[in-house]
Amino acid sequence: MSNVVLVGATGDIGKSIHECLKHEDIITFSNRKTPELNSTHHYLDLSRPFTESELEVCFAGVDSVDTLIFTPGEALFELIQDTTLEQVDGQYNVSVRALITFIKVLLPKLRRSERASIIVISSVWGTYGASMESIYSTFKGAQETLVKSLAKELAPSNITVNAVAPGVVRGKMTLKLSEEDIAMMLEDLPQGRLIEPGEVASAAEYLISDNARSITGEVLKINGGWYT
Repeated sequence: MSNVVLVGATGDIGKSIHECLKHEDIITFSNRKTPELNSTHHYLDLSRPFTESELEVCFAGVDSVDTLIFTPGEALFELIQDTTLEQVDGQYNVSVRALITFIKVLLPKLRRSERASIIVISSVWGTYGASMESIYSTFKGAQETLVKSLAKELAPSNITVNAVAPGVVRGKMTLKLSEEDIAMMLEDLPQGRLIEPGEVASAAEYLISDNARSITGEVLKINGGWYT
């Protein structure tokens, strides 16, 4: 049985990952909601800066961690001139600062595992960028660069570091779009359908398996051929 830390456990993708890994020992984090499945749960607002000391308290008594899975993301549909700096700070805190803080705190525990892995759920826009989502895309892109850099940095410690970059996933973020916008998007998608959260969860499950020990520094695209 593995020790897994799942950040963003109550989002659509996070819930699907939790379901895939429900038989593992899981420590979960979310802002307000409580996970439906069993875990050791902590509430944490990632949109505000928090210290390493605050986070270390949540792992008191935990000697080693096998996997960190980081899923949070906040949709932000705005032109850059209409985006406030407070919104920019919130996006940075959720996608970059919180991720780095978790990695810094968990790194000694990951190094004690014989098959440690870090998986970041990024986005298609982190690679290709998106109009009206420039700030969101910026920090998702930062996640992917961090993944590629840390894969090299942590390879001697036998820690794999990968990202999964979904396209348009069925869930709360997509439902913020109008029916007209979703219909137009489906016309642009080669497969003509939305990605199910379980498809992303299955990719994450594979990346933490023994069969993926030589896969590191990769951004696995799940977008139905939208961007190749």
